[in-house]
Amino acid sequence: MSIINKLKKDQIFSMLPRVARKRLIAVAIGWIMVAAIEAIAYSVLAFAIVNHYAPNWVFISAVVAILMTVIVTRAGFLTGVRLAGDLFAELGKSLARAKLSWFGSEQRAQIKTIAGQGIPGFMSIPAHQLQTFLHAPLMPLFLLIGIATLAGLNAALVALFLLLISLSVQFLAQRSLIRADARRNGSDLSASQATLELVDHIELLRTAAGPAGAIQRIEHRWVEQEAILASINRVAAFATFIATIASVLPITGIAIYLVMIGTDNAALVLALLVLIGRAAAPLAELATAGLNINDLFAALRNFNQITHAPELPEALHSKVPVGFDISVQNVSYKPALEHISFDILAGARVWVTGPSGSGKSTLLELLTRFDDPQKGQITLGGISLDQIKYEDLVENIAYVAQEPILFTGSLAENIRIGKSDATKAEIETAARLAALGTVIDRAAEGIDQSVGQQGTALSGGERQRVAIARALLKDAPILILDEATSALDETTEQEIVKTILGVSATVIFVTHRDASIWQPTQSITLNSAV
Repeated sequence: MSIINKLKKDQIFSMLPRVARKRLIAVAIGWIMVAAIEAIAYSVLAFAIVNHYAPNWVFISAVVAILMTVIVTRAGFLTGVRLAGDLFAELGKSLARAKLSWFGSEQRAQIKTIAGQGIPGFMSIPAHQLQTFLHAPLMPLFLLIGIATLAGLNAALVALFLLLISLSVQFLAQRSLIRADARRNGSDLSASQATLELVDHIELLRTAAGPAGAIQRIEHRWVEQEAILASINRVAAFATFIATIASVLPITGIAIYLVMIGTDNAALVLALLVLIGRAAAPLAELATAGLNINDLFAALRNFNQITHAPELPEALHSKVPVGFDISVQNVSYKPALEHISFDILAGARVWVTGPSGSGKSTLLELLTRFDDPQKGQITLGGISLDQIKYEDLVENIAYVAQEPILFTGSLAENIRIGKSDATKAEIETAARLAALGTVIDRAAEGIDQSVGQQGTALSGGERQRVAIARALLKDAPILILDEATSALDETTEQEIVKTILGVSATVIFVTHRDASIWQPTQSITLNSAV
């Protein structure tokens, strides 16, 4: 399949934001102009050789071509930076809208790859890829006009024939390269996913399987990736060899043609060799473009998938809940939940219990609207969750997950996520209410001390308390806790639970410990649906 057909098939420009497409079109026009002006400069040189013109026009045309190339190249680099900014902005908007249940391990690895490699790689499109796929093929076409003007139509037709043969050979070499490279993107994504898994769970893998066993899972991906890259390298070497042969074919062919017609004008021979040599040179760039274009298409497809991630629908006209009573009616979300119904009055303390796999975490996530139920309805204050603006819903709910998430930064910065405009005094109050007083007092920086890389400076229990402090700082009317105190000692847990019970909010919690300290006013027991 040729590059042009592949471009058409994948609809490359439709995958990009509109503002990015406009930027690329402007640079593309620039590269077309560069190809035309450079062809004119070489044609002027050829005419000067044949007709013994003074070098003035040759110099002027060369300077114009060089300036135009510099201007478009610089514009390409600047556009590349802006393009990356446009794509990062679009990625951010899409991630902000995507439903939370979509973020699985594969999607996280895909996002990491597109943000770390894909989008930065797009920066080369205006200055390099467009030059390859516009300047390289158009330059020979423009030079054919110069050849026809200088040596006649027959010479131009011969040159065209030779260039087409060279280009065909280049495309055949490229096609084999693209085929060899087809599995690489999948292998790269798989290796990235395995690396992310290793980094996230290094402690477990090291302690359970030892240093060698910890990397056993990822070594298989590395070996597979190495074999694919070795295969690509062999094909790329052959493609480069073919490209070299194809690049000299037009010069050799035109020389033979001139000998056959008995041309004795040495200046004309030299001029034609200059033109045909320059016309053939860009075609060699297309031979190894298969690797770059494969990377580009794979990155664009990944970008397109991420920016078209499933979103939770929102009503055109958002409704405001009256009060904070919760009603779950005939809700199903397979495989865990099936036909679940209950009501929770505002201010209740609700213990969600059930065996492992019964859907406790899934239920809490549905209440927070990580996703919508497959069947049934959940309402807040008499309004279905999908009729409430998501920002309004989030303001009314504070959620603490099983695994606390901390970011590299200070203790205050991690707690402030619960309330972006909170003062330092408010943050410290929430932290101490979450039994983080000893953590604050053990460092001179106090609430501003670093939590280490993603919270590694804190223990598991301390990380849980940071997550609880966020929720307390948010002061939402509904507090949902999913095993939020599982890493705490009994005394600390009782202290925090006492604090939570003093909060004026509906408290919905899951715990596998003694639930009596939570003084639940209601219990919801789930049974495994499988």
